[in-house]
Amino acid sequence: MKKHPLVPFLFLLLSAACQPDRSPTTGAADSVQVAIQHYLSQYSAYPMDFNASTYSENDRLILQKLVEASEYLDEIYWLQTSKYGMLLRDSLQQLHENPAASDLLTLVKRNGGPFELLNGYVPFIGNQTYYAGEEIYPRGMTAAIFDAYVQTLPPAEQKKFMSPYTVIREDGQGGYKAVYYHDEYAQYITPIVQLLNEAADLTDNASFAKFLHLKAEALSTDDYYDADVAWIDMKDSKFDIVFGPFETYSDGVKGIKAKYEAYVEIVDEKASADLDKYTSYLQEMENNLPVPPVYKSNASGLTATFVVVNDIIRKGEGAVGYQAVATNLPNDPAVHESKGTKKTFWKNMLTARFNAIIKPVSEQLIDESQLQYLSDEGFFQFVLMHEICHAIGPRTVKVGPNKGKAVNAAIGPNYSPLEEAKADVSGLHSLAFLMKKGVVDKEKAKSFYVSYLGSLFRSIRFGLDEAHGKGAAMSLSYLKDQGGIVYNDSTGRWLIDFDKFENSVKQLTTDFIILEGDGDNTKVQAFFDQWTKETPELARAIEVTRMLPID
Repeated sequence: MKKHPLVPFLFLLLSAACQPDRSPTTGAADSVQVAIQHYLSQYSAYPMDFNASTYSENDRLILQKLVEASEYLDEIYWLQTSKYGMLLRDSLQQLHENPAASDLLTLVKRNGGPFELLNGYVPFIGNQTYYAGEEIYPRGMTAAIFDAYVQTLPPAEQKKFMSPYTVIREDGQGGYKAVYYHDEYAQYITPIVQLLNEAADLTDNASFAKFLHLKAEALSTDDYYDADVAWIDMKDSKFDIVFGPFETYSDGVKGIKAKYEAYVEIVDEKASADLDKYTSYLQEMENNLPVPPVYKSNASGLTATFVVVNDIIRKGEGAVGYQAVATNLPNDPAVHESKGTKKTFWKNMLTARFNAIIKPVSEQLIDESQLQYLSDEGFFQFVLMHEICHAIGPRTVKVGPNKGKAVNAAIGPNYSPLEEAKADVSGLHSLAFLMKKGVVDKEKAKSFYVSYLGSLFRSIRFGLDEAHGKGAAMSLSYLKDQGGIVYNDSTGRWLIDFDKFENSVKQLTTDFIILEGDGDNTKVQAFFDQWTKETPELARAIEVTRMLPID
C-alpha cells in the first residue's frame, strides 16, 4: 500500500498523545488530543441497527449495490469539498491501530475535512484556511469576481456557469471555464451508473427500476428532470434512495452549486400512507399565506409524495455536519412547478434527534411549566409541516428587476438560512390553518409549539454560520420581539405566549415570503443584520447547554 505523505507526521504526533512522558512533543500531542475530544463531545452516539437477514438474497443484493454506489458518490463529495481533507482521511486510515488516529479520523469524516462545520469552520487540525468556495471554485474567487466574469459571456455559457452541476476552473488563458460534474467526476460516475443499472435489473418493482435507470442516465448527463419526476412517482417500493447532487447550503460563493449526497432507505409503507391526507391541502395552504396574491404560486395539480423511511447508510453531504431528519426534494424549480416534490422523513433519525438532543436541551432552557408539552409527536408534526412548506411560497422571483429568476440564484448564499426559517414559520402558520379546519388535532397545539421552541434551540447551537442555526436565531429574535416567545430574566428560561404566538408567526411568515418573492439580497441582508444577533439572552442559552452534544 502506498503511504500518504502525512502519515509519518501524524504517526509521531498521535503516538505521542498515548505516551506517559511529558516531553514537548507529548505536550503538543496532548493539546491536539484534548481538542479532538472536545469536538467529538459535540456529537451524541446513538445506536441504529439494521438486520439484513430478514430480506431475501435478491433484496440484499439490491441493497449491497446501492450501498456500493453510495461509496463511490462519497468520493465525489470529498473531491468537491476538501482535497486536503481527503488526503488527511486516507492517511489516518493507515494508522488504524492508533486510538488517537481513530478519534481524529472520526472527526475528519464527520466534517468532510479539517474544519468544524458546527463551529464556524474552525480548523481542528492543521493550519489550513477555510475557503467558502471549497473545491467548486478556483481558490480566492468571490461572488463579485464570478458575476463580473459571467457578464462577459454569451447566454449559453452564462447558463452553464450558473448551473448547479458545474465546477468553475481556470482555463489557462487568464479566464475561467465551467465543467459539468459528469465530466469532472467521470472516474466515479461510471461505476455508479453501472451499479444503479444492475440494481434496477434486480428489482421486481417497475417504478423503482424505472427511477434507478433514469437516475443512472441523469448522473451521466447532469439533466435530472426525468429522474426527479420518476422518483416522485415511485409506488409501493420497499426500498428508496436519495442520491445525487441536491443541496447548495455549503456553496459560500454563490449559493447555487449542489453537493452530492446519498441515503439508502427502507420504506415504512404504513407510516407513509398515514401522511397522504396532507397532499390535498397544498393549494389551500398556499392560498392561506398572509401575502398579496402576486407572491403566491399555483400548487394545484402538483404531486406531494410523503415517504417515511429508516436509512441504513448516509454518504456524501448526508453524512457530515448537521444530520437531517427530513428533506423536501428535488430543488429544481422546474420540477416544483410542473410536478411537485417528494418529502422524505427518516424515522430512525427523528427518534434519535428528539431523545438525544432536543429533550435534554429543552429541559435546560424551556420554562418548567411548559416542559409537559414537549413531545416526540409534537416534534414530528413540526418537522412534517416544515418539509411541506418548503414546497409553498415563491420558487422564482415575483416582482422587481430579478422577476422570473430562481429565488436561490437571485439571493445567493443568504437564501439557505432564509428558506430554512421560512419553512419553519410558514409551517407553523399552515399548521394553525389545518388545526382550524380539523385536519390536525387542535388540542395538541401547545405540544406542537413548545416542541418547535425546543427545536429552535437545538438549531441555534449549530452556530450563526450554519443555515439552520442562522435561520433559527433570526426567528427566535423576531418572535421574542413580537411577544410570541418570552424570556424570563429571573429563571433564564423561555416559554411560548400562546395568546400571541400564532399572530407573531403570521407576521414573520409575511416578511419571509415577501423577501423571497422580491429576490433582493440587499433587503435580505438588512433583515439578517437586524434579527440575527447573539443577544445576551441567546448567549446565555448557548452557554447553559455548552456541555450537551449538538447533534
